Amino acid sequence: MAQLIDISKVTISQRALVAQVRLADDAPLFTSDDPEGTGRIAGLMPQMLDHACYGDDGEAFGEVLDDTELAHLLEHVTVELLARTERAGAVCAGQTREVDAQTRTYELRLTCPDDVLVAGALSSAAWIVEWAYSGGGDPEPDIDAIASGLVALVDGLDDQDGQLGKSVFDEDATVAVSPLVLKEAAAEIAKSAQEPEEVAAHEDLEADAVESEVAEPETDDSLA
Repeated sequence: MAQLIDISKVTISQRALVAQVRLADDAPLFTSDDPEGTGRIAGLMPQMLDHACYGDDGEAFGEVLDDTELAHLLEHVTVELLARTERAGAVCAGQTREVDAQTRTYELRLTCPDDVLVAGALSSAAWIVEWAYSGGGDPEPDIDAIASGLVALVDGLDDQDGQLGKSVFDEDATVAVSPLVLKEAAAEIAKSAQEPEEVAAHEDLEADAVESEVAEPETDDSLA
């Protein structure tokens, strides 16, 4: 599978996980650049279409899905995975902001109820998006199995050693996380998702159980 998304920098605090993401030169910049890939994502995660989304025209993500930034889609895939774990609370929130158009770099900010859970969800979301925009193919990602894998990842870590920052740092402190850690976590989760008989599936979410909200953008290049 081609690497279309490079998570180059991650910092975590009690308030949020902030990741710098660069899209490869041959990756679609907008979902409209590859409608088939976008359709694969919509087919896998139809609940995502009901996410609240106030930064673009319209109030639901489904209204902008056909023509929005790929990084914005990555944010909503991450939020949907978090919601399906049923560990992230009733409302998950995210924000995507363009950092440098020339280098195709964006910043994703995600609320952080559990640092390991959010980091794993972001990495798994990148893997799903890369699958969709690299031609798809079998087997297609099992979203519920991936969500279960995220839960297993968190439960399998020792509470003290597993926390990357939430319970160790003061509220305003941050800790940098190696992107390699995220890639390894996603690989383990993807592997477990290929064995659905060993993973308990979650029930589908109600439409109002997922909501992605953004703060008012500070600059004109902020995205929902």
